[in-house]
Amino acid sequence: MKSYLDAAATVPMRKEALQAYMETAERAFGNTQSLHDAGTEAAEYVDSCRRIWGTLLDIRPEGFYFTGSASEGNQLAIRSLLKGRSDHCKKIIATPLEHASVLAVLHELQSEGYHVEFLPVDENGNLDMGAFELAVNEDTALVIMQLVNSEMGAIQDVAHCAAYAKRWNVPVHSDMVQGLGKIPINLSASGVASAVFSAHKIGGPKSVGIVYIDPSIHWQPVYEGTVHQGGFRAGTIDVPGIVSATIAAKLAAAEQPESYRKAQMLQSFLAEHLPADVLLAGNSDNKSPFIQGLLLPHVEGQWMMLECNRHQIAISTGTACKIGAGEAMSAMLAMGFESDEARKFIRISFHNSVEVKDLLNFLEVVKNSMHISEMHF
Repeated sequence: MKSYLDAAATVPMRKEALQAYMETAERAFGNTQSLHDAGTEAAEYVDSCRRIWGTLLDIRPEGFYFTGSASEGNQLAIRSLLKGRSDHCKKIIATPLEHASVLAVLHELQSEGYHVEFLPVDENGNLDMGAFELAVNEDTALVIMQLVNSEMGAIQDVAHCAAYAKRWNVPVHSDMVQGLGKIPINLSASGVASAVFSAHKIGGPKSVGIVYIDPSIHWQPVYEGTVHQGGFRAGTIDVPGIVSATIAAKLAAAEQPESYRKAQMLQSFLAEHLPADVLLAGNSDNKSPFIQGLLLPHVEGQWMMLECNRHQIAISTGTACKIGAGEAMSAMLAMGFESDEARKFIRISFHNSVEVKDLLNFLEVVKNSMHISEMHF
């Protein structure tokens, strides 16, 4: 690809993370459940990674669990917390901007007798706090609140929501995948009961999700008889993947301030050079500069994505976990856009390798497409 502008979907593995994976696979090949020395050594690697994650996110290390993806992590965390709640608590509060993995499990839970209340957001994707405070009560089983929206980068005030929910002893689960390595994250200060992160968004391997559940919160295993990771997830632990993910997280955290400044610069450049008829979704003062949702005036997003690909520029029409299933559409509709407008949505997203020249390549394709459209009409 000439210009890779789809970092919210995934980024290349860091060389350091790849090297860590290979070295760990050779040295710590044991099963962490085995009682011999090889198993003990593998378990020590994982414990060391938990301590590093605890330091990076300022939280108790024993609360970390590792899954096969952040999507799986979201589903296991949500269900584990719900199994630990009182039977009379059957209301779940969420936003319509959640990731596909969260929306999928919420749909399942509705069929299992839970009432899911999706709270309104404004035209910038920000939660209506008044509606939130009215919705939380003694019957609320769980609040689900994504930190950074995957489509256009709106940042929710998760800490405020968690503090308010705590008055009712209601736990908050937060998908923080698009925040790690992008904005400062302090889990202790956030007050959440659980949070989920993804390795491959920060230069780690795919198939590694990182889940935190506050050890003081009561939860129950989703699957009976599970022995790995205290019953949180079945299956032999992927020690090389976890070590690789941890190395990537350390590097991403160290780079975060400079990465943010660069993303802000790219966001400003994009806003200054966009054609006048292209709408930049969200409020730049309260969103992640790494994610840019754009609404085109003339063509559907799918057409523009294919046209950019023809010019070796990678963009997306929304979250890769639900391409073609309308997640971006539902997000835009929730923000008050009409369906015809929402179909013209595209997303570009930044990582450390993106430069101004990549935006110029993208803008050239957009401007040429608008010129061609004018000629046809």
